[in-house]
Amino acid sequence: MACPVFAGAHGIDDHSTDPAYAKYYQQPVNWGGCPPSLFTDGTTIQCALVTVPVDWADPGQGDIAIGISRPLDPPPHSRLLLVNAGGPDNSSASMAEMLEQLHPEVQTGHLVVGVDLRGITDGTGTQVSCDYAPRSGAENFMDGDSRNPTVAGVRAQQDWWNRSMSACLQQHATLLKGINTPNHVRDLNLVRAILGFRRADLFGVSSGSSLMAYATRMFPGMFERVVLDSNMNWEHLDWQRQSLKRMAMDQLSVQQAFMPFIARHDDQFHMGTTPQQVLTTFQRIYRAASEHRMGSVTPDQALGALDGTGMWVFWDLLVSPSLSAMSQALDGDPAHIAYAEQIAAMTFADLRTRSSFNPMAFALQCNDSGSSDPRGIAQKIADVRRYWAIGASTLVDYCQNWPWRPVVDRALERRTVVHGLMLQNEFDPSTPYSEAFEDRLTNGRDVRMVLVNNGATHGIMFDDNTCTNDTEFAYLNFGVMPARDVVCQADPMHSFAMHDSVTYEYGFPATGWWLPLPPIVQQVSWPLVP
Repeated sequence: MACPVFAGAHGIDDHSTDPAYAKYYQQPVNWGGCPPSLFTDGTTIQCALVTVPVDWADPGQGDIAIGISRPLDPPPHSRLLLVNAGGPDNSSASMAEMLEQLHPEVQTGHLVVGVDLRGITDGTGTQVSCDYAPRSGAENFMDGDSRNPTVAGVRAQQDWWNRSMSACLQQHATLLKGINTPNHVRDLNLVRAILGFRRADLFGVSSGSSLMAYATRMFPGMFERVVLDSNMNWEHLDWQRQSLKRMAMDQLSVQQAFMPFIARHDDQFHMGTTPQQVLTTFQRIYRAASEHRMGSVTPDQALGALDGTGMWVFWDLLVSPSLSAMSQALDGDPAHIAYAEQIAAMTFADLRTRSSFNPMAFALQCNDSGSSDPRGIAQKIADVRRYWAIGASTLVDYCQNWPWRPVVDRALERRTVVHGLMLQNEFDPSTPYSEAFEDRLTNGRDVRMVLVNNGATHGIMFDDNTCTNDTEFAYLNFGVMPARDVVCQADPMHSFAMHDSVTYEYGFPATGWWLPLPPIVQQVSWPLVP
């Protein structure tokens, strides 16, 4: 009796031989134009919609569509590379296009295909929108300053969110239940199959690292060369605990890397020539916004501008213009205030003025790992005081009343390993090195890490580092895995218009090819006074 090896690795069936799923595996792919997106204009790629079951466990629940992309004029290829952009609400179509533009060598022998997660905002597939519940006025964000929480405010904000999501679930329960990492992996596998490839390689950025890692656990026979760029803790996928680790590392990076960078580029930011002067200027901006002396600019918008620093591409597009505008508006000039208001609205969404939301990212997190934040309200408030850059983002438990149990298979995580190449910046503020280091140690010899020593941004694919590129593409294009971990040296931080002359060293020094210990995040000590 024939054994469908490609449908049953580790006992997990991809349903490719099941007649109930034939319409998905036999569907044609109709390529057409692509809309502009966050990173690119879509002019060098084609896009298509792929029909997937809303619930892979029960195709009778109905269908939805996801978006995919490929190069407009793909070069000769024999392999398939599936790309996910992370976010998790980012367009993989635009990220794949940007990857091709920044690193054309990625197309050596590969057809590069971006695969969107189901339900994302910045994509072309099936989407939903839900209305926020009526606001009482007691929520922390109602004064535009969620970094100054009270017990009553936290409770009011949690209640508001629970009411918002409860109504959303009543409208879209079937679709939202199906938004989870195992279903996303099955979507990836379906795209591989309908494009006519027996196997595929994978490239996942940020939260996409957890998706691609889980894909190798579910279908190791389907996916071969796997690149994980800027790693979540995919060894034990837990969205809320990842957020807690992130807020401390982000705060350390703001103090030790981003404020020094701003100080060295006073001609662009106009906030001072030393880190302390930058903090003082920002404190003035924060207080002016708190006291409504900067028009409609809120403290949360000011903080959102400061923290838009994870990827170098944003320095020129948003971070420098917004902080510079707010600095100028301190003089009280109505014209300067009006410009600060305009750019603040572009930089950070004000929840007081938003009437609806896309629940996709929340559904993914709650379905995957559920409510796992162990902190009480008092500890949350203390953490916001200490980690003021993004600490307020963890005040609300978005999964508190989620109706379904988490679907991430912990037994599968325990009994399987991830095969792939990890790329990681040492001081990444969004996906901390501490989590990637744990992945590397726990997974053993089945992965290798390329660590960028003193790298302080998010997303190695955005940087042109010869050391990382050589290792990454030797593996991705030719299957050459390094014999041991690789430590590369960071280039100075840069953007389109600003180029630093120094790198940062606020962690443990790297020695040779040995991976250094992660930085001590408890070093954060700069208060922000409301």
